[in-house]
Amino acid sequence: MEKTFMEAMDFRHACKIFDETKKISDEDIKYILEVGRKSPSSFGQEGWKFLVITNEELKSKLRPHCW
Repeated sequence: MEKTFMEAMDFRHACKIFDETKKISDEDIKYILEVGRKSPSSFGQEGWKFLVITNEELKSKLRPHCW
Protein backbone atom coordinates (compact mmCIF):
# COMPACT_ATOMS: atom_id res chain seq x y z
CA MET A 1 0.00 0.00 0.00
CA GLU A 2 1.38 3.39 -1.01
CA LYS A 3 1.41 6.02 1.73
CA THR A 4 0.58 9.66 1.22
CA PHE A 5 3.36 12.12 1.98
CA MET A 6 1.69 13.23 5.22
CA GLU A 7 1.25 9.61 6.34
CA ALA A 8 4.94 9.02 5.66
CA MET A 9 5.85 12.14 7.66
CA ASP A 10 3.68 10.96 10.57
CA PHE A 11 5.45 7.58 10.60
CA ARG A 12 8.84 9.27 11.26
CA HIS A 13 11.48 6.66 10.59
CA ALA A 14 14.68 6.71 8.60
CA CYS A 15 14.62 4.95 5.26
CA LYS A 16 17.63 2.69 4.86
CA ILE A 17 16.88 1.20 1.45
CA PHE A 18 15.65 3.10 -1.59
CA ASP A 19 14.06 1.74 -4.74
CA GLU A 20 16.15 3.47 -7.39
CA THR A 21 13.75 2.40 -10.13
CA LYS A 22 11.04 4.70 -8.79
CA LYS A 23 11.16 8.39 -9.68
CA ILE A 24 9.47 11.22 -7.80
CA SER A 25 7.29 13.41 -10.02
CA ASP A 26 8.06 17.12 -10.40
CA GLU A 27 4.69 17.87 -8.82
CA ASP A 28 5.57 15.78 -5.74
CA ILE A 29 9.03 17.38 -5.49
CA LYS A 30 7.45 20.85 -5.52
CA TYR A 31 4.98 19.79 -2.81
CA ILE A 32 7.72 18.30 -0.61
CA LEU A 33 9.86 21.43 -1.00
CA GLU A 34 6.91 23.68 -0.12
CA VAL A 35 6.16 21.64 3.01
CA GLY A 36 9.84 21.85 3.98
CA ARG A 37 9.93 25.57 3.30
CA LYS A 38 6.98 26.12 5.62
CA SER A 39 8.43 23.93 8.39
CA PRO A 40 9.40 25.84 11.53
CA SER A 41 13.00 26.19 12.63
CA SER A 42 14.82 27.35 15.71
CA PHE A 43 14.10 31.00 16.55
CA GLY A 44 11.58 31.17 13.68
CA GLN A 45 14.27 31.99 11.14
CA GLU A 46 13.43 29.57 8.37
CA GLY A 47 16.62 29.98 6.38
CA TRP A 48 16.16 26.67 4.59
CA LYS A 49 18.28 25.62 1.64
CA PHE A 50 17.23 22.51 -0.27
CA LEU A 51 19.09 20.78 -3.07
CA VAL A 52 17.27 18.49 -5.47
CA ILE A 53 19.91 16.54 -7.35
CA THR A 54 18.70 14.63 -10.38
CA ASN A 55 21.99 14.27 -12.24
CA GLU A 56 22.93 10.59 -11.89
CA GLU A 57 26.67 11.22 -12.29
CA LEU A 58 26.67 13.82 -9.52
CA LYS A 59 24.55 11.56 -7.29
CA SER A 60 27.06 8.73 -7.72
CA LYS A 61 29.89 11.08 -6.69
CA LEU A 62 27.97 12.26 -3.62
CA ARG A 63 26.77 8.81 -2.51
CA PRO A 64 29.99 7.73 -0.69
CA HIS A 65 29.89 10.93 1.39
CA CYS A 66 26.21 10.52 2.34
CA TRP A 67 26.33 7.09 3.93
